[in-house]
Amino acid sequence: MNTILEVRNLSKVFGGGSKTTVRAVDDVSLSIEEGSTFGLLGESGSGKSTLARLIPRLIEPTSGEIIYKGRGLQHLKDRELRTIREQIQIVFQNPFSSLNPRMTVRQLIGEPLIVHKRSSGAALEQQVRDMMNLVGLNPEHTHRFPHEFSGGQRQRIGIARALILEPKLLILDEPTSALDVSVQAQVLNLLVDLQKKLRLTYLLITHDLSVVRYMCDQVALMYLGKIVEQGEKDHVFHSPMHPYTAALLKDIPSTDPDQRMLEQVSLEADIVSAPWSGVGCRFSPRCPAAQTGQCKTIEPQLIGLPERQQVACHLVHTIPET
Repeated sequence: MNTILEVRNLSKVFGGGSKTTVRAVDDVSLSIEEGSTFGLLGESGSGKSTLARLIPRLIEPTSGEIIYKGRGLQHLKDRELRTIREQIQIVFQNPFSSLNPRMTVRQLIGEPLIVHKRSSGAALEQQVRDMMNLVGLNPEHTHRFPHEFSGGQRQRIGIARALILEPKLLILDEPTSALDVSVQAQVLNLLVDLQKKLRLTYLLITHDLSVVRYMCDQVALMYLGKIVEQGEKDHVFHSPMHPYTAALLKDIPSTDPDQRMLEQVSLEADIVSAPWSGVGCRFSPRCPAAQTGQCKTIEPQLIGLPERQQVACHLVHTIPET
């Protein structure tokens, strides 16, 4: 498989002074294979959504590289970047707040075609109707407004709007978290079907472990702007090496007797109530296995494990890749 997106040492720092500086994304590297679904998992405040907006440069990175199909995006001018953004689209978390309430469905879905000068007139009308049909919306409802649709239908409008330019990479930022449980499954099944039909690549941002288990091929766990573990989904879910991963996975029922680590780790605090001092492991204030030595003084780096799994934890010994 070919690599469609590669992120190298990407960082985003907000604020100016030392006391107000927030490293929302800190030296993140990952790669996504064409046609796959890469899951980015973590609690609120971990930096997932910031990373999602950095990739198409909706916000500018502080440092690092963003490489799409072998082309670096960080230094592109506006005109070149607009062309790339046709191929990288985002579906946002809340379908109601991301859709202009004063625009009809026809205007919402067709606007990207007008902005990028791809279509107009009768051809645009037909493209909008075809796209509505593709995502499971009634093409006869093109003149309705967002408030006239249910939450699941509004998210389908958002998906249609993102797909109208025929992108290759779709960034899904918590696409089902604002929906009822019964509707979530319908939207996820739609996304799976669309991926097969249109040969799409997904970067899925979520905090929902069941969504990752259902949809993803690769997964990375983020904590306070850093990736602490990543690898193939089955390997990470079956054999979590980082205490943070194990604590999150504990909430998923399992009949596997080999997953003993999940029985030993739990999160009793959250990111806010157990803040990181800026020294040592970021997870150490919440980690039940943290040592008084290097866990508190030295920040661990990602190390390679068998099966292409990587983990940033002092408690895991370095094992040469095979």
